[in-house]
Amino acid sequence: MADKNLSDCSINYDVLEEFSGKNLTEREKEEWPCELLLFWVDIIPFVKLVRFLLSYGTTFIVIFGVVGNILSFVVFIQRQMRKDAQNVYLAVLAVYDTCTLLFNFTIGVMRAGSEEVNKVFQDSEELCTVHGVVVELFNILSVWILVAFTVERFILFKFPLKYRPSLRNAYITTLIVTLIGATVSLHKIAVSGFEGDSVFGYKACKTRRKIFKEIVYLYVAVNTWLPTALITCVNLVIIRELRLNRRRRDILTQSIMSAADDKTTKLLLLVSTRYVLLVLPLGIVQTTELIWNGSMATATGSTAYVHFMTTKMKLKWTRAFFFFFYQLNFAINFILYMTSSSAKKFQFYLRHVLGLKQVLVEPNTSFTVPSGFN
Repeated sequence: MADKNLSDCSINYDVLEEFSGKNLTEREKEEWPCELLLFWVDIIPFVKLVRFLLSYGTTFIVIFGVVGNILSFVVFIQRQMRKDAQNVYLAVLAVYDTCTLLFNFTIGVMRAGSEEVNKVFQDSEELCTVHGVVVELFNILSVWILVAFTVERFILFKFPLKYRPSLRNAYITTLIVTLIGATVSLHKIAVSGFEGDSVFGYKACKTRRKIFKEIVYLYVAVNTWLPTALITCVNLVIIRELRLNRRRRDILTQSIMSAADDKTTKLLLLVSTRYVLLVLPLGIVQTTELIWNGSMATATGSTAYVHFMTTKMKLKWTRAFFFFFYQLNFAINFILYMTSSSAKKFQFYLRHVLGLKQVLVEPNTSFTVPSGFN
């Protein structure tokens, strides 16, 4: 069968980068029959698009995101801003998002774009292990800090007379989430499972750690489905409570919840909904890919092999495509802060941080200029 592929196929094996100029073994020829080569040629334009997005596009996302997150963090730790408990969550989120951009995406682009950089990782299992732990840590922390903030808003709306946000609760919650995230991520010291198929396309590190492929299911659940389900369900309840609160205010001309609480909650809904919308397509494709690769695997030479492999390749590159948009989760919060219902206050302190001239605050806004800034 392999000889037939070589002699009769109109496509040369050189279309595969890893085989260019190489003498293939019989096993490699069996793994790439003519039908599979033809399919690869067909999807090369899409593959090139994805690689462009994950190289130049990711670089832009990292630069924009790091600058925006740093500015957001500096704004949220201003004396007047850090008095609000919700700004503690947003400041911590800016830090964790920045770390994700730098330690996950930036290093991914560097390893994919430079064999020398990737070789540094491949030659040091300790460095690969540390990188795996750090990537896992900040991926977990970014999303679960957002979940914690969402749950805090839920408790506030459900029990407004019994619970009020406080700096102490915010600090304790972020500390607990951080400690749990750090503990969970330490499993990467002993177990390897997801690094072998990076969307950035670099060669994985050689490892003496236990290869536990099933850990990927837990990874997808913890980073995608569980937080998505929690955020979606809690947000639906919060939206319902917001509407009820608005009706109470219209009927009674007063409400237990303040206008500031409403604005903060709307900002949370904006940020958390952004997360769900950007992560959901990736989660669906990831899950489908895991199920397909695990349950439909077929040996080379079988009649179903080509169908299995073409579907596997479609899912892999579709996952990489949606991963590009998933990266926006860690970079665009600054835009949301600038355009939300709480934007006047954020913009005011941003101008103060940048040393820009303040604009006149409209009198019909709920934000009042603090004393000393007039």
